Amino acid sequence: KWAGIAPERGPDVMRVLDKFEKQGKEAVLAELDKGRIDDSGAKIPGLELPQDQIAQIGRFIDEALLADADPISWVNDTLSGITEAEEGVSELQGIQAHLANLGVTEGKSEVDLTIVRGLGYYTGPVFETTLLDLPDYGSVFSGGRYDNLVDRFQGQSVPATGSSIGIDRLLAALIALETLPLTSATSQVLVTVMDRDRLPDYLNILKELRAEGIPSEIYAGDTKNLTKQVKYGDKVGIPIAVIAGSDEFEAGQVTVKNLAAGASQAKQTEDREQWLKAEGFQETISRDQLLSYIKKVLAR
Repeated sequence: KWAGIAPERGPDVMRVLDKFEKQGKEAVLAELDKGRIDDSGAKIPGLELPQDQIAQIGRFIDEALLADADPISWVNDTLSGITEAEEGVSELQGIQAHLANLGVTEGKSEVDLTIVRGLGYYTGPVFETTLLDLPDYGSVFSGGRYDNLVDRFQGQSVPATGSSIGIDRLLAALIALETLPLTSATSQVLVTVMDRDRLPDYLNILKELRAEGIPSEIYAGDTKNLTKQVKYGDKVGIPIAVIAGSDEFEAGQVTVKNLAAGASQAKQTEDREQWLKAEGFQETISRDQLLSYIKKVLAR
């Protein structure tokens, strides 16, 4: 209403305004007008709004978003008398008060009137979270209020607020900040499979290891070749391999191969097959000693 834009054109205008942070004011105004050519050379069609409406939005950007003053105060004064705007301002002021009560300082939160997100179902305030150390990575956690969304599927009005985490983006940021240690695998034990007829026995070993809180996995490939299975464990950084065939099971025994202990020798040995078969990195023990033995190895 303030800019004289028809309500049915509002969503399109807001989606263009949402591009302000990434594209800048010039690009936003161009899309509100005749359109523009993006960096890839593609034609972005414009909304072809009247010039007076575009000028009002330009003023909104300058005064509400770029001014040093609190944007809430500005928009409250400027849009006074517009019911929808007053409701929005009241909600944002309430959120600010709650954040203050929670001890969230001004440096960690701010009102950004350019954030739009999906207008199709949001019915109230929306939010986006960026990392102060890597703001260029964009939002890693975002959401908002959508009171009408449940009604679409259940036919019942249910107030709702939700959010989601951008896992890939967050992981990329944590890696860039070097705050996340990288490992090829989280498993500490690989249960090899030499005899598929004894799969229940291998799964039982896996169950026991996991029940003791030892991250473990069973070899999921289709090969019975032990060397290939052990190579897999070594490649992804699993330190221990449990090896047993029908003969070992019948004798109540298992073999534990310490892949981590052989890592240093592997770096000094050109023949990889030689170190995989080397003595001193594995021991055959009683099946009932397996858990205690592995715990001792991992504790070293």
